[in-house]
Amino acid sequence: MIKNDNSKIVRVIILTILAILFIYFLILIFPITTPFFIAFFLAYLLDPLVDFFEQKGIGRTWGILIIYVTLISLISAGIFYGLPKIITELNKFADTIPIYAKQVQEYIKAFQKNYSKVNIPESIRIITDDTIKQVENYLIQIVRSVAQGFVNFFTKIFDIILAPILTFYLLKDFDAIKEWFLNLIPAAHRKDLMYLGQQMDRVLKSFLRGHLIVAVLVGGLTAIGLSLVGMEFALVLGLVAGVFNIIPYFGPLFGIIPAVALALLQSKKMAIYVFLIMVGIQQLEGNIISPKILGKSIGLHPLMIILVLLAGGHIFGILGMILAVPFTGILKVLIGFILKKTMEL
Repeated sequence: MIKNDNSKIVRVIILTILAILFIYFLILIFPITTPFFIAFFLAYLLDPLVDFFEQKGIGRTWGILIIYVTLISLISAGIFYGLPKIITELNKFADTIPIYAKQVQEYIKAFQKNYSKVNIPESIRIITDDTIKQVENYLIQIVRSVAQGFVNFFTKIFDIILAPILTFYLLKDFDAIKEWFLNLIPAAHRKDLMYLGQQMDRVLKSFLRGHLIVAVLVGGLTAIGLSLVGMEFALVLGLVAGVFNIIPYFGPLFGIIPAVALALLQSKKMAIYVFLIMVGIQQLEGNIISPKILGKSIGLHPLMIILVLLAGGHIFGILGMILAVPFTGILKVLIGFILKKTMEL
């Protein structure tokens, strides 16, 4: 009995040491893991399509190749027709930053001139002046950061090339990898782990896959709608609206504000057109597109969603807001599972 207990202790110590060494190794190589994270994400998104082809009698390798040929064709068409326009818009956007910054400063100076006629205490006037200056610097920085962000996206050539290669091998052996991982788990806990994984997969499917499709549709409709009314940077603003649309509740607002702000600098009439177009698209998304694609929600109360969105934004910024809801959905599944197993003891 003592010998068995000692053996268990030794195994636990060895596994703990190996786990620590593995985590330390991941920390050391973290800067080069970006394409691997992208590959895992892509493999998770595309695996249902590969399974679909496999169910139709097409081998996994051929199914992956069909998906790759289709995606490469679509992406190539997008690059051929869309990339020159994006580059043109970005160059024009960079050239107009000083003009927009000057316009913002003129609006602020006009506001200062108007409110300076009002007899208010000097201390409040100083605070207001400082606040206006901070907002001015913040707006200018946002404009510059957006332009730089789009440029930086195209500098990750190595990750963009390597990720699909890694994704291919992950998809090819996706089921074998899952089986290998399950074999690492003791047989007594394997069924529970499979149940937990299925519930987490349900949450991610309902949010990530569905919201990505909705985001693409919203971004495309926004770019088309803004182009039709002659709005500058329509394609870039469509991309921004699509990305922000992944964020529940706040996302549409984040997409509308920069578009209307830029339109206002162009003309008041254009700002009205842009506002009506984007509100119309959001109504279409909320009442028709999302209910058809997203289906059931992930089971979080709206107040909880707003709370985790604010928390995610406060801690990690925009990325935190994008990941807050699916992370909370997974956490809810995990806590519910733990509580259920605790009650069974």
